[in-house]
Amino acid sequence: MKCRNCGKEFFEKTVMQKYCSVKCQQIYRRTHDLNAESPAITFSCAKCGKVVTTEPGTGDRRMRFCSAVCEKKYWRHPHWERKGTMFNAPGWQLKQRENKC
Repeated sequence: MKCRNCGKEFFEKTVMQKYCSVKCQQIYRRTHDLNAESPAITFSCAKCGKVVTTEPGTGDRRMRFCSAVCEKKYWRHPHWERKGTMFNAPGWQLKQRENKC
């Protein structure tokens, strides 16, 4: 893999490694605006369904909810009220497995 700062070839130790050394990483972060590199993301809110498009280059990392209010409302309600889950109604119970001896 090539280092994003100096262009030197190196073998990455982890999947996320982008620089050949910690020093190169520090130099790159000092000289580049990392927020400017963030792309625009389009998603629909998991609570209200509103389609949201984030601004590119703002560092806006929302990917699931349109606001903090929607996120709080989403996590406050019981799990069975959410669409698409295996728990469709209150009072659900999982069947226990029978032991075959």
